[in-house]
Amino acid sequence: MNDCLLTLIATPELEERLVDWLLEANYAGFMTAPCHGHGVHPERLSTAEQVAGQQRRTAFWLQLSQEQAESIVQGLAEHFGGAGLHFWITPVLAAGPIVTPPSVPTRGQD
Repeated sequence: MNDCLLTLIATPELEERLVDWLLEANYAGFMTAPCHGHGVHPERLSTAEQVAGQQRRTAFWLQLSQEQAESIVQGLAEHFGGAGLHFWITPVLAAGPIVTPPSVPTRGQD
């Protein structure tokens, strides 16, 4: 398996635009979740964020080939460069559905 996991961190305001962009580019099957950034770029924090010590963010996760991940990052740079997106690409060592194992007869059930 040479899949990777592309993680994108975006501002909540960009979430819908990124979802639309990914779906229009046929990158279906990704996940999003709200998250918080801590201690990064304090000069970019609003007063409320400075008091809370965190910034609201949205995380995106896409499992795909490294070539596809790099293509997405390049496309994002072209369409959303300077919008405050952050990314990382990590290898996926294993992945797949979790299934119920076949039942194994126990002693006395034969």
